[in-house]
Amino acid sequence: TLFFPCLLLSSTTAAADQKPNFIFIFMDDLGYGDVGFNGHPTTKTPNLDQLAFGGKILTSWYSGCNVCTGSRTSLMTGRQFPRTGMPGVLPSTVNFGLPLNETTIAEQLKVSAGYATGMVGKWHLGQREIYLPGNRGFDYYLGIPYSDDMGDGVESSCSAEQQEEGKEAEMSWSDVDTFSSEEMYRAGGFFEALMTEGVDPLETNDDDLGGKWLPLVYQAPNQPTRILEQPLEFTTLAQKYNAFALKFVEEHKDQPFFLYMPLSHVHTTSNTAELQYSGCNFKGTTKRGRFGDALAESDWIVGNVMQKLKDLNLEEDTLVLFTSDNGPWMIRGLSAGSHGLFT
Repeated sequence: TLFFPCLLLSSTTAAADQKPNFIFIFMDDLGYGDVGFNGHPTTKTPNLDQLAFGGKILTSWYSGCNVCTGSRTSLMTGRQFPRTGMPGVLPSTVNFGLPLNETTIAEQLKVSAGYATGMVGKWHLGQREIYLPGNRGFDYYLGIPYSDDMGDGVESSCSAEQQEEGKEAEMSWSDVDTFSSEEMYRAGGFFEALMTEGVDPLETNDDDLGGKWLPLVYQAPNQPTRILEQPLEFTTLAQKYNAFALKFVEEHKDQPFFLYMPLSHVHTTSNTAELQYSGCNFKGTTKRGRFGDALAESDWIVGNVMQKLKDLNLEEDTLVLFTSDNGPWMIRGLSAGSHGLFT
């Protein structure tokens, strides 16, 4: 089923033998009709619109699956997801993940071509440490291991001053309170290497505290896996994602890099108002309610990444692709996306 166009921005590199950089932005549950350039009357996506009109719009984009894990499995491996043994959706407390004999695009680029690899956002291919991005070809990772409705987070209130500050302030993910819930995460079994023999890998455990609260996980070379927040803070999540992405590009500007950005927006949550969230600078700023605010915040991140490429003179050497994973979750009503012309 056709869900969303893949936007592609490319140009020739400075030298024929120079390896291009790759940035792949993978929105969660965004619909074909949600973006401004496809005609939504109340959407604010100026940066995505500019990316579309300045690049290529590929209108025959087929998702690998109509739900999260399957689409990500296909994207990472280039294979039809049932052939890997993966289900359409992995629950949050299972001890199974993308089989270790599967090669991801990050592993291929890192090992065969010498790329620096980073990922920020939703993984959903296994949350035990051995299945996390740091063990599947990514040098750096910051994000939620699964969907943001598979556990509860917290959403702090915003003062009037915070909402008037504008969008200039940035928060580094490394500046957050580094209180770690690692013991609870470990006790929940999230650090177990492999599934227990004789246990259904898709069987969930309702008593698993590691699955009750959403974790914000960080991985880096030669460092232990860290849980920066649990429960995570929804209000500042996009700011941390933005800071991580900009820092990764800055620190790897002198070598070829692959940055995978499967943003947690605009998937619905389990416990926030209207089942959506955004930072203080975006709350109440659009005509489309909280969904529109979340989409505007995502557009802001895309704009910042593109500006960073321009500032570092990397725009001509970088291929940027943007798409949705599998289209909107229509049963969520106004909290979810729009099929647009395909409704």
